[in-house]
Amino acid sequence: MRKELEYLRSQDEKITRLGNVIALLSWDMETILPEKAMEERSRQMGLLSTMKHEESTKDELRKAVSALSDDETLSDADKGLVRFWQRFFRTEANLSSELVREMAEAEGNAHPAWVKARAENDYSLFAPHLEKLIEIAKKVAATVSPEKKCYDALLDMYEEGLDMATLDPVFSDLEESTHALMDMTAGKNPEAGFLLEKYDEKALHEFCMGLSRRMGFDNLRGTTAISAHPFTTSLGPDDVRITTRYTDPSVFDPIASVVHETGHALYDSHANLNPEIRGTSIGQGVSMGIHESQSRFWENMMGRSLAFWQCCYPELQEAVPSLKGVSLDAFHRAVNTIEPSAIRVNADEVTYNLHIILRYRMEKAIFEEGRSVSELPELWNSLSGKIIRYEVKNDSEGILQDVHWAGGMFGYFPTYTLGNLHAAAFLKKMTADFGGRDRVDEILRSGNWSAITAWQDENIWSRGGIYTPSDLVRRVTGKSLDAAPFKEYLIDKYKRIYRF
Repeated sequence: MRKELEYLRSQDEKITRLGNVIALLSWDMETILPEKAMEERSRQMGLLSTMKHEESTKDELRKAVSALSDDETLSDADKGLVRFWQRFFRTEANLSSELVREMAEAEGNAHPAWVKARAENDYSLFAPHLEKLIEIAKKVAATVSPEKKCYDALLDMYEEGLDMATLDPVFSDLEESTHALMDMTAGKNPEAGFLLEKYDEKALHEFCMGLSRRMGFDNLRGTTAISAHPFTTSLGPDDVRITTRYTDPSVFDPIASVVHETGHALYDSHANLNPEIRGTSIGQGVSMGIHESQSRFWENMMGRSLAFWQCCYPELQEAVPSLKGVSLDAFHRAVNTIEPSAIRVNADEVTYNLHIILRYRMEKAIFEEGRSVSELPELWNSLSGKIIRYEVKNDSEGILQDVHWAGGMFGYFPTYTLGNLHAAAFLKKMTADFGGRDRVDEILRSGNWSAITAWQDENIWSRGGIYTPSDLVRRVTGKSLDAAPFKEYLIDKYKRIYRF
């Protein structure tokens, strides 16, 4: 083995472990950390983030990556690792230690402020933190990609190669086609009030954990906790954590959350079963968009299908007795209702992309139009009415609903819609490989879903971050980013549900 490759692997392992420790501190902060410990936790995360950055920017590492950049004898996995670090040295490596520390501390301070502001419906408690984070994001963008527009630089950080020129026509097309589907189904929504009946949290949680295990979640390599906002994080090759919540009145909310987050967890945990990339920087999902495709695939394309519930509905009725008088058909139609709503994570799969388009245009307004922090709540409310067709009642269900900005994650939101588009493309290919949708439904009804996860593992999960997002999509589907399969999927599904 070349000494440069040996050094790269060793240094990457150290840096990955530092990142895992930071992730552990963050997971603890969002689940069980005492309120008065927040300030010290922010300092701890700032210190470790600085250490990680310093290890990541060592001259020896840069030289090793440079020496390996043209080595065609490397395996695909090693080429993927080199590519990962080449991208890092083109972008994040240019951030100063001072800016990294400032960013980590600002995010640590912003999170509890966001939690309090949302709980009290008081935007003013979060606004100063948001202003600081926007200022830092602009510095980051100018440093990592000075040749790009500010927002393009931020988009590229979460999805390599993504920019406004790519998203603008896709999002305009999706907004138009979504509004058209909403018009076709207007006034035809089924009864869904039974989803709001009180339920026993413990019994529902046991049901949700059963779904997660059936999907393939390994309780020896992961765990579940409660948080204000559901999320998934990896703390090591055999330690993936998911969180859920039971604060929403709908019985389906925690079900959808657990299925969604388990989709994320399976991607990362299976990537680390590949010995070539286990415990490395590429032993994880290759991008936010591809990651989201795996969670949305399970939450919506599997988890809201009739075949899925033909398997699982009797178990849910045992956990939630109020559903025993509700037919399977009525339940299936209810969890596929199309209706404008306030909260992104509760949105149906048709209107969900409108929530992302709103946030995309908000971020464009911030970073390309220079809109001030004080203007943002009013702008959000206005865009909600036009795009989502929902009139926002207060800031807690408006601009304060998402945790992302409190974490400095500007440019992240569009990857959710990319996930929907990729998920539909993957589903189309998997369906063809299985010989048709009838076979997919047969597998779901059986309760043994291993054939589906085996397909995902072979085509997506085991490859981790070896290939670029666009390369991976082409390898699986034979095409690049394409919205057509998603639109076809929606029309086909909702024609049957709404019978138009």
